[in-house]
Amino acid sequence: MEKILNAPAPLRRRLILTVLLGIACLLVGLAMFLFSKDRIMLLLSAAVCILSFCRAYAFYQAVSRKEYEVVEGTCVGVVPKPLRKYRKIRIMDDEGNESALLLGKHSKIQIGFRYRFYFKKTQRLTLGSEYFDSALSSDCFLGYEELGELGNPPESPEKAD
Repeated sequence: MEKILNAPAPLRRRLILTVLLGIACLLVGLAMFLFSKDRIMLLLSAAVCILSFCRAYAFYQAVSRKEYEVVEGTCVGVVPKPLRKYRKIRIMDDEGNESALLLGKHSKIQIGFRYRFYFKKTQRLTLGSEYFDSALSSDCFLGYEELGELGNPPESPEKAD
């Protein structure tokens, strides 16, 4: 338990939300069973609950073993991709190296802010196409936290998103 308490906030939040999602699905299935005697809904929600617990356990193992990579830097560009589910985020680290990340459009990344991104440690397979590369790495992104604007000192990890 101490390993999770010492884990970064976005990873803790993802673990907790995965467990809560499984419990919520089970409760909905149980309510449907009690009100309408729908056994199939109960079995399906129990299956979703078990699978979310398995996923949370695997995620717990990865976090406790620190099997994740951290990319930290300042956002220098956000390139929206029309008709795609992702945006290209350009990040520059403290040494001046620039890298591009493909993140979902739901992420609220702003130019000029510092961020810390968390990814699963995997062997990277690239096919040369941004679409295929993002599809292959869609499960690798674990979360991010905002560290503040470029000129401001970083926030403490408890206050960051």
